[in-house]
Amino acid sequence: MLHILSFHSKRILYSSVLAVFLLTIYSLSLFSQDKPYNNEPSNMLYPLSNNGSTSQQFSSSNQFGNQQFSAEKQSLLDQLHTARLNNDLVTAERLRKRLDEIDGVHPYPPPVNDPNIDGVKERYVQMDSKPPFIPETDYYVTTISTAGCWAVATASSNRSSAIFAATTEYVNGGGDMIKVYVSYNGGSSWVLKNTYNGFVASVDCRPGELDIEPIISGTDTLVYCTFGYTYNGHSFSGIFRANIGTGTGIESYFSFGGAGSTNVNYYNPKVTSDNTNYTSASYVYITASFDSAGSSRFTSRFAVITNPFTSSTLTFKQPNAPNGFYWNSNGSPVQYLYTDICYFNNSGDKIYTVYNHAGTAQGKNIYIAWSNDYGSTVPAGNTFVLNETADVLAAICASNGGSSVGKMVIGYRRLYSGADWDFRYQYSSTGGVSSSFTPQYIDFTSDTTLLISLQGIDLGNGRFVAGYSNHGGQHYYRSFNGTSLGTNFQSNNVAGDEGFGGCRAGYWNSAFSDSSLVVWSHAGGSGAYCSRQIQGTVGIQPEPNTIPTEFSLKQNYPNPFNPVTNIKFGIPSASFVKLVVYDITGREVAMLVNKQMNAGNYTVDFDASQFASGLYFYRIDANGFTDVKKMILIK
Repeated sequence: MLHILSFHSKRILYSSVLAVFLLTIYSLSLFSQDKPYNNEPSNMLYPLSNNGSTSQQFSSSNQFGNQQFSAEKQSLLDQLHTARLNNDLVTAERLRKRLDEIDGVHPYPPPVNDPNIDGVKERYVQMDSKPPFIPETDYYVTTISTAGCWAVATASSNRSSAIFAATTEYVNGGGDMIKVYVSYNGGSSWVLKNTYNGFVASVDCRPGELDIEPIISGTDTLVYCTFGYTYNGHSFSGIFRANIGTGTGIESYFSFGGAGSTNVNYYNPKVTSDNTNYTSASYVYITASFDSAGSSRFTSRFAVITNPFTSSTLTFKQPNAPNGFYWNSNGSPVQYLYTDICYFNNSGDKIYTVYNHAGTAQGKNIYIAWSNDYGSTVPAGNTFVLNETADVLAAICASNGGSSVGKMVIGYRRLYSGADWDFRYQYSSTGGVSSSFTPQYIDFTSDTTLLISLQGIDLGNGRFVAGYSNHGGQHYYRSFNGTSLGTNFQSNNVAGDEGFGGCRAGYWNSAFSDSSLVVWSHAGGSGAYCSRQIQGTVGIQPEPNTIPTEFSLKQNYPNPFNPVTNIKFGIPSASFVKLVVYDITGREVAMLVNKQMNAGNYTVDFDASQFASGLYFYRIDANGFTDVKKMILIK
């Protein structure tokens, strides 16, 4: 059992470390120079048959044709899409039931809880009070929780400026808890909205296994949390639905396939939704890793919740198919089964999954599959393998959602040599349904990459954020637009966690020029914290041992640029410095510097990924000195 510090010990550790370390958050160069850089393309392999098993050889260079439905089914899918866009819930439910009849799909009611089997003593919870906001502990790092955390997560929505976060927290001598938090001011303070504490005393949540998805319709805001927990020697995957407005919550879990049996494990659950495209008629999609020691069966399971604002009933898709959903690996020893899920709409709703095994002969493969009918069928034409020349781990995916956007990313850790792993991603501008992937590295240094995360900016049309941990407790944030990478920034001010919460990259859905954000844990999972405005606050890089003789503002480089450029300035004496970016109309669009600074030469990174192409101006004001220069953004 993993050891978590007590509340008192954690507070002492945090205070002592915080007293030793200053807020020193550094920028990291794109690639280290201590190893050769190689961004070789990956192979795209397609199946020879349609049996859906990863034990078969994927060696074809020819992809199967596009999925075709019967005229009746395609008409029903089109009608369902229209009904959901119109929030016609009655018609949508009627059409969905008819599609389920055609596909032979049957919903499974929520499980009847038996604490002796699943460790759940109470499914429903009600928050009696809401604690006050926790203020910042320093200028750019805020406290979310001071408890021992197994995992942390964050998510945002295009339908709100709120930022959502969650933790799974250790309880000494009792069942662990899931907590959901909200920030309404860009992460500068957080309020606890829900606590689920309905487990029996011997339930422990699993390290790193937590994912969240907010869905919003009018005044209704719900947060779905998927989490892994261990009870009676095997693993469960739980689902917690938190109502942000009422403070109520309900827990369920993946109950299909003998989940209560000692030789069955459900773990590493992930959640997404199509709330970027629909409102009250949104669906929530959940996947989890499944293994059965009795039959050596390893599968990615999938379920959909078709009425997520009123019920948490799971409809398992293909639950009785011999190969599960989407892939099956029979007879191969598996250390861990990584899986992730995302949604995009490109000529119809698509549920997209990635999947890879740790500790198998297929360790160099990322298995990819998507469904055009909400998970009911996945033909060979909707599957392929991304094959690397080195081992890969921790497959994840993200997309921008919405309608006809189609930009998506697959991320994973790729082995360089020995114990040195790098964070690599594959970007697709066409929805990842063919071989049109472009590889790039988020991190390619000798300091091995550990926990990784991706989040697509809702409706961001190719904009993503990434977070990762390095051995030694450094956490990093990086934004990118397709293959155009922003600067790497360290995001933690004290030693960070490497195996529990790690760091999860996020963003603030606002007009503020610096929307960057990371939710992370202190060493050993001690507490949950938020670093905000990372690019604007930590992108000021002093040049060592240089004091200028006069005030200056240099021309940005590169210029024109896309989307990141560097601005250099010098101040010969301590001064209050303001560096502001304006658009061509004179409207302020970014405050890059606004603080007292010591004498020196400095470089500031300006990330314009969220701005339109055009002419911009930047102006410095420092101790009576003023200068203005222009720069051009071309996308």
